[in-house]
Amino acid sequence: MEWKSCFEAVLFDELMPLYPDTDVKTGSRLHKIAAASGTYAGVHILMDGLTPGKCVTVEVIPPVRKGMATGEGEASVGQNEPDYRFKLFELLPLPVEVNTGTLTRTEWQEGEVNADVIRRAPFTVYDVLRPCTSVVTAQGAVMAMAFRCRVDADKKELKKWEIIVTHDGISRRLTFEAEVFPVVVPDCGAGDHKYVNWLDCKAIASYHKVSLLSDEWFEIFEKYLRLGRYGRQNMVLLPAGLYFELKDGRAVLKEETLDRLIAVLDKVGIYWIEGGHFARRKDGEWMADTAELKQSRRQIPGDGEAELADMCSGLYCYLKKRGLTGRWFQSFMDEPIDCLAEAYAAGTRVIRTFMPGIPVLDATISREAIAGAVDYWCPTINKYEKYRDFFDERHEKGEHILVYTCLEPAGNFCNRLLDQERLRQVWIGWAPACYDNIEGYLHWGGMSMDRLDYLRLSAPLPDITDYESSRRTVLPAGDPAIMFPGFYEVYSSTRLEAHRIGFEDLVLLERVRAQDPGWVKELVSAVFCRYDKYEKDVARYRQARRRLLEKASEYTAE
Repeated sequence: MEWKSCFEAVLFDELMPLYPDTDVKTGSRLHKIAAASGTYAGVHILMDGLTPGKCVTVEVIPPVRKGMATGEGEASVGQNEPDYRFKLFELLPLPVEVNTGTLTRTEWQEGEVNADVIRRAPFTVYDVLRPCTSVVTAQGAVMAMAFRCRVDADKKELKKWEIIVTHDGISRRLTFEAEVFPVVVPDCGAGDHKYVNWLDCKAIASYHKVSLLSDEWFEIFEKYLRLGRYGRQNMVLLPAGLYFELKDGRAVLKEETLDRLIAVLDKVGIYWIEGGHFARRKDGEWMADTAELKQSRRQIPGDGEAELADMCSGLYCYLKKRGLTGRWFQSFMDEPIDCLAEAYAAGTRVIRTFMPGIPVLDATISREAIAGAVDYWCPTINKYEKYRDFFDERHEKGEHILVYTCLEPAGNFCNRLLDQERLRQVWIGWAPACYDNIEGYLHWGGMSMDRLDYLRLSAPLPDITDYESSRRTVLPAGDPAIMFPGFYEVYSSTRLEAHRIGFEDLVLLERVRAQDPGWVKELVSAVFCRYDKYEKDVARYRQARRRLLEKASEYTAE
C-alpha cells in the first residue's frame, strides 16, 4: 500500500488503545472480527491529514438484513433490506496527566515508575463515544470515529460494511467484516453475572443542570441506566439519601420517591437493587472507630441504632408491600476496616433484625474482624487473590463473593483506568469462568465526578484563587467514570464497551462450561490465569473468542 501525506483513513480494532498521534500506517483498510448474535460489532476509524474547518463525510454501505428477529422495541423487517442498525460516534480524547501507581492511586503519591501501563504520561487517549451524524467538521488535523452495529444470524454468516470516508475531495474506502455466529447472547437480566456501577445522583443533577429528583432528572437518570444495561449492568445502587428525608431530626422513608425510582429500573429492565449505605465513618475520618448515620449523624455504637431500626423497619415494610424483597441487597457502610468492626457489626445486626432475609452487601476491606456480619463479601480483586482461602471458606459457609476495583489495584492487575489495556476490562468478564465462587463485579465510578472537571479526570481543578492545591488525593486517570455527561445526553466509553464485550463472552463461557467444563478451563487458562496474569495481545484474544463462538454454536445446533 502506498501512503501519501494527504488525507488518510484506516481501521483499528476497538480494543486497541488509540491516540491522536497513532500512526495511520499501523492501521488497515480491512478489519475482520467474529461475533455472536445479539451482540454489537464494532471498529474504530482513525483519520489523519485533515484540514480544520472542513467536513468529513462517512457513507456506510450495509449488508442485507435477511429477516432476522429484531432487537428490543424494533419493528419486524423483511428479507433483503439493508441493515441500518449501525451508529457512528466521534471519539473524544481524555488526558492522562500522570500514570497509575504500582500499588494504588498514581505515581505522584508513590514516587515509583509503573512499568505496566500502555504509555508514559502525559498523553491523551481516545475514550468517550459521542454520537454523531455522517457529516462532521474536522476540529484538527486528526480525528477518530467509532462504528457499532447490532448483529444477528440464523446460521454462520459473513456480514460486510463498506465505509467510505471523504474529506477535501479525497475518499478512502474501508471494509469491516463480522463473521456472525448463530449462538445468541440475550440482553442481560437477573440470571446474569451481577454487575453494578455506582452513579453519583447529585453529580448527574449538577452536570446536566437539572434539579435532583425533578422530572428532568429522572429522564437523564433513565439514560444512564439504559447505557448501563447496554453495557450489561443488571444492578443499580440507589443512595438512601434519595428516598429518606430528615423530619424532626429523624430519617423518614419517602415511598413515592422510591416508587418512582423503582419504576425507572423496571422500565429499563434492571433487576437487582443495592440499597444505599445508611452510614459512613464518623466525621469522614478514615481511621474512625465509630460510624454515623449519613443524614442525622447519630452514632453507632451509640444513639444511632434506634433510628437505624426505624429506617430498616419502614424500608422492609415497603419492600414486602411492593414485592421487592427478592431483588434487594442492603449496604450499611462502604469499605469497613478493622477499627470499625464493632460499629459495622452493630449496624448490620440492626439490618438483619429489622430486614430479615435481606442480604448485607458491602465493598469490604476488613476480613476476619467482620466475619459473620456480611452476607455478600466484596473485596478488591487483588485482596481476593491474596486471601482466596479465607473467601473460599466463607463461601463454604453459605456466604457470597463479589469483587471490585476502584483506585486500586494498580500495577498489572485488571482494572479500567485510562492508561491500561482495554483487554483488562474484557478479562474482568472472563475471570468468573476461572474463579468459580465470584458472583459479581462492582465499581464505584459509573459516573461519580462531583468534584472533577468533565474532561480532566486525573486531578480536581483548583479554586481560581488557590495557588497551593494539593495532589495528595488525586485519583488515577479515568477512575471516576466510564459514562460521561453530554448535553441532555449520556456518552459511552471504550472502557464501558470493553466491559460489555467481556460480559457477553461470559454468557457463552458459562453456557459451554455447563456442558464441557474441561474445554472452558483449557480455553480460559490459555489467555487468563489470574487478575494480574493475562494475555495483552488483542489478536490472541480475538482467536480465543472465535474458538468460544465456534464451540458455543455447536451446542446451539444440538
